Amino acid sequence: MSTLITTALQDFDDADLFFVHSIGDGEADHPGYAEYRALITNGRGNPQLSPYDERVREVCCLKRKRVFHLEYQNDHALDSGVWYKFIRSRRWREYDYVLFGGEGVLFARQTLLSSMVSFAERCGVHFIASGHEKRRVPKDIFMRYHTRVEAPTELDRLHDLKIREAFAIFCRDREFRALFDSWRSDFEPETQNHIPDLLSRTELAWRVRARLQKRWGSPYLGSQSEAGMRTRIGQRIPGMMDALRSALRMRLHGWLGDAREPRVPRIFVQGRRQPVSTITATEREGGVRYHRVDSPEWFGCAVTHLMSRTFLERLSERLDRYEIYDILDLPFSGTPLEVIWGFTPAWLGFEKWFTDGFHRVRKHFTTYRREDYPPEMAAYINRYYCGRIRVGWQGDHLKIRALRPDCRHLEELLPAGYF
Repeated sequence: MSTLITTALQDFDDADLFFVHSIGDGEADHPGYAEYRALITNGRGNPQLSPYDERVREVCCLKRKRVFHLEYQNDHALDSGVWYKFIRSRRWREYDYVLFGGEGVLFARQTLLSSMVSFAERCGVHFIASGHEKRRVPKDIFMRYHTRVEAPTELDRLHDLKIREAFAIFCRDREFRALFDSWRSDFEPETQNHIPDLLSRTELAWRVRARLQKRWGSPYLGSQSEAGMRTRIGQRIPGMMDALRSALRMRLHGWLGDAREPRVPRIFVQGRRQPVSTITATEREGGVRYHRVDSPEWFGCAVTHLMSRTFLERLSERLDRYEIYDILDLPFSGTPLEVIWGFTPAWLGFEKWFTDGFHRVRKHFTTYRREDYPPEMAAYINRYYCGRIRVGWQGDHLKIRALRPDCRHLEELLPAGYF
C-alpha cells in the first residue's frame, strides 16, 4: 500500500503500470531444487521466501486505465527473478524506460518519476539504481557469506555453492568474467543510505527517535503482544508526532510552503550521518539527486532500477546468447542476483547511476532494527510528504486520514480500503 500511495502522489502519471504477482509459497518445483529439498528439515528452508498474500490483488485495483496484471511463479530468484521473467517476456519493447520496483518501495520525492525521465534523457543515462541502501561487499566475504560462521549447516554450504554457480553462469560471457575477476577484497563492507534529508532536522532528534525505537520497538508488534500501557504510549509517540506535524503543515501550507531539506543535505554512511558532499559529487534534476559510480561492486539493495529500452535490448541479447536464464532454476539465486545487478551496467557498456529518491523501508539506518511495519511505513510517508498527506494504520493496512486539496485525486484513484 505504501508503494501505491507514494506512486499516486507523483507529479508524473503518463505511464503504464504492470502489477506482477508472484503466486505460491516460493518452494517451486524446479528440477534444480532437488538438492535443496533434500536438505530441508522441519520446514526450515530459504528464510527469504514468503507466501503470496491474496489481499494484494485488492489493494492493486486502481481506478485508472493502462493497468496490467501478470502472474509468475514465486521462487528463490525473488524480485530479481521477477524482473528477469518480465525481460524474457519482452513486454518492455514499446517503452522508452521501464522502472522495476517491488512492494514496500517508497517514492520519497513527489517529482521522482518526472525527474528520472528528464535526467535520463538530458544526460543520456540508461541505468539508475536506488541508493537508499547502496552497498559493496568484498569478494572473499560474499563468496563464502553463509559458511564463514562458526558452525555452518549443510543448507549454508548449499547456499554458498549456488552463489558460486550463479556467477559461473554469468561468467559464460568473457566480458562478465573479466569484471568478476577484477572484483577485489581489499576493502571493508560498506553501506550508504542516500535518501531525502527530511527524516529529522537535528542529530539530537534522530538519536532520540532511534533510542525510543530501540527501547520500545514497533507499535505494530506492541499491538500484537501484552505490552503495558507505558510501552504502548512510548511506541506510538514518534509516529503521532509525524502525523501531527504533517496535519499542521497541511493547514498552514499557504504560509509555510512545502517541507525543505537542509542547505547541506546529509546521508547515512555505516549508520552515521554525513554531508553528502563529503562522500560523492551529485547532480540535481527536479529536486532529486543523482550520482555516478564506476566501481562494479556497488549495488542497490532491493533491486529497484530504471532501465532504458536500449539497456534492456542489450541485456536481453546477452541473456539469450549465453543462456543465462538458467540461473532461475538455482535455489537461493536471489542472493547473487542482487549483487550482479551492480555489475550489469559495466558489463553491457553503460554508466551506473544512483538516486536518493527511493526508500525501501527494511531496517533502521542506525539501530538496524526491523521497521518494515505499517506504523513505520506511515511515519515515513508523513515525513517525506509532510503537509500533503496524513497517513495512519489499522492492523496491517495503511489508512489515508487527510489529504491536501491538490492531492485529493488519490480518492478517485485508490480503492476504498486505503481510506
